[in-house]
Amino acid sequence: MKSLRRITAAAAAMCMVLAVAGCEDETPVSGNSSGGSSATSGNAPAQATTAATTATMKQEDAEKIAEIDIGAEKLENGTVKFLSSWDLNPKEDQPIAPALEMFQTQYGGRIEYIETPWDSRFDKLAVLVQADDSPDMFSAGDMDVFPKGAMNGMFDPLDDYIDFSSDLWAPMSAVNEQFAFEGEHYVGAVDVEGDCVMFYNKNTIIDNDLDDPAELLKEGNWTWETFWNMMIKFCDVDSEKFATDGWWFEGGFSLTTGKPYIGMEDGKIVHNLDNAMIEKAQAFMLDMNKNNLQFPKAQYNWQVQPKRLSEGKTLFYPVGLYAMYPYNNYIQDFASSQADVMFVPMPKCPYADEYYLPARVSGFSLVKGAKNPEGVAAYLNCAMATRDSEAAVEIGKRQAFEEYNWTQEQWDMYQLVNEMTAEHPVIEMYNAVTPKIGDLINNPMKEGYNSGASWTQTRETIRAAVQAELDSANEKLAGV
Repeated sequence: MKSLRRITAAAAAMCMVLAVAGCEDETPVSGNSSGGSSATSGNAPAQATTAATTATMKQEDAEKIAEIDIGAEKLENGTVKFLSSWDLNPKEDQPIAPALEMFQTQYGGRIEYIETPWDSRFDKLAVLVQADDSPDMFSAGDMDVFPKGAMNGMFDPLDDYIDFSSDLWAPMSAVNEQFAFEGEHYVGAVDVEGDCVMFYNKNTIIDNDLDDPAELLKEGNWTWETFWNMMIKFCDVDSEKFATDGWWFEGGFSLTTGKPYIGMEDGKIVHNLDNAMIEKAQAFMLDMNKNNLQFPKAQYNWQVQPKRLSEGKTLFYPVGLYAMYPYNNYIQDFASSQADVMFVPMPKCPYADEYYLPARVSGFSLVKGAKNPEGVAAYLNCAMATRDSEAAVEIGKRQAFEEYNWTQEQWDMYQLVNEMTAEHPVIEMYNAVTPKIGDLINNPMKEGYNSGASWTQTRETIRAAVQAELDSANEKLAGV
């Protein structure tokens, strides 16, 4: 297993990315932004923040960062323009992430934040690229950059500037290969994070005499079967007690099979609609519907009800790890006391050869026509170099306990989930090809769970259209 220390370092360095990541998937319609700075209005031009942050790092932490030597040399152009709905520069009351501290002190670099609304960030990117006014860097954390960005000529490979075969980048080699085409890497992924976990209220577990999922996980017995047994024991339609709510369960559960609905194989974008493992996941979710285990969103005007977790009416609320951060307004809904909130990874698929988990990356892409690719590479190298640093560990702990009021139990599980995810990550790409592919997959794959529709019939209605869209996308990708 990979070291827990590496995971805590990543949590500290990329906490702002986590805060934003996943916002687009919580409702059927995407387009919410949060994080370091509020989004501008949709019709306003992107604004640049040109001054480097004046936030500081504790001296002892800064000294630890200064000891890390990757042969950095001052950049001829230290400014990296970052187009996003959130800022890598911390607010004045937040510490500088180790990667940014190293980038500023050892490379003489700074991040120029170009603000744009989340839901129109690709539109703004296209306008800037076409006007030969390209920013330098773009976040890959929303899992929709590759292969879409490469197909549409929005990003350049990083290989001329980053040595992905080096010891520095070796820990992320397998992951970065998933964002490569014909040997060229379009994402510099510096970490992998759990994309969906099962939140629960510990009091609900106690009050219903259920096995604690965290203990089941510790025993190696948190599986589809034990999950099913818990649901059957807890759920009661007459009492309006249901097992799962939210919009994340279907996708996250399916990925425990190790197969995404859309992925990359042998340099081609492929679908797995007919894969036997996905059929098993769909059959499980269909059985949930038949047994009235899932929260019936249709009866509530398709509105999710996270506060039911606090009321003891919902057993699990699957959502991204970002819900652990109080400024996302989720953890407050899960229990009257934050200390009563707990979570576990998605349950293990009994048919899979490994414990696969849904994953997203922390990383960035190089924009087509970027004026400072060397600066982007320098920042990414800093992110890789500091991910194991003592300073990153200390900052992560400090924020978790002092600012976010996490318990030791929550902190330990956060580390464990990310460690497990890094071992066998599964990356879903149906939102990363074309909007049509996203539309074709997103709602149909939820039909069995929500409406009781057979996956065998559902996939027949979309297979031809999905394949036609993939054929077109592959042809476009081959022309890059």
